[in-house]
Amino acid sequence: MNNKSTRSQLYFSLTFIFMLILAVAAFFFGVKVGADQMDAKYDYLKVSPAAPDFSDSYQQKDLVTFYHTVFLPYREFKSEWVTQTDAISRNEDASKNKKLLKKLNSLAEEKYDEVMKDTMYTSSPLLQDAQMNLLKSLRLFGDAVSNQSASSQKSGEHIIKELHQETYYKSATKYGLLAQKNYYAAMLKWGAKINPNIPEQYAYQKQLSLKEWDEYPLIVKNAAVSSILLNNSMYGAYDPQDMTAKIDYMLNSGSAQSLKLTNVQSVINLLNRTEAVKESDFIEKKNLYKKELLPQLPFFYE
Repeated sequence: MNNKSTRSQLYFSLTFIFMLILAVAAFFFGVKVGADQMDAKYDYLKVSPAAPDFSDSYQQKDLVTFYHTVFLPYREFKSEWVTQTDAISRNEDASKNKKLLKKLNSLAEEKYDEVMKDTMYTSSPLLQDAQMNLLKSLRLFGDAVSNQSASSQKSGEHIIKELHQETYYKSATKYGLLAQKNYYAAMLKWGAKINPNIPEQYAYQKQLSLKEWDEYPLIVKNAAVSSILLNNSMYGAYDPQDMTAKIDYMLNSGSAQSLKLTNVQSVINLLNRTEAVKESDFIEKKNLYKKELLPQLPFFYE
């Protein structure tokens, strides 16, 4: 009798322990499932440590490298383009004009290869865009003069007139001006990191008053000019800072007021129409801008 009772108690005890183990396991399983569900529910609130952001880098070294490897070759092309097309327009010698057109085509190809050599601006989107736009510009300039080579028996003036009406030419100047705007916008981003009073970007204003213009830092004025030149398809050998220097001169000398010019657009229109802006205008007046913040780029200090 005692043995039977002992076996019953043992069986009961083992059953109880087994049920207890199941209950504890079920409890912890429930806790884990609940925790997982809670984690999933609020997963969107979790904040991961931020990775370093290299997608918008506009350091001085970026601007300087871009100048030497990309912008300078195009700048040299632009200067030569303006000089040679002007020479063609004044020349009646068909054979000489044909040689000049071939020279411009070869120069466009040569500068295309130079600009294409370095593609290191993935961390600076504006510089990357500028490089791509300069490449498009050079390729289109080459296509434009290739088309005109067949018309080289015409007068030089007629050749240039036709050239300026070509879609290739118009697109070439557009991409060149867009690249220029990209570059000066990148300078503005650099300036904003140095001086918090400088805006990161310039919002184009069609009727920018001379009073408002006069309050702008030089680096903002240059960005504004690059936008205006693009919007008005004004393509020349000069740089935006050359136009800026001319505008400031007209404002400070009282010429703008005497001519009843009240906004920047009207001053630029006059300067462009009279071909009054030259490549050296800023350098000749650079001493007036000694206190202005500018990146250490040769064409600001040469």
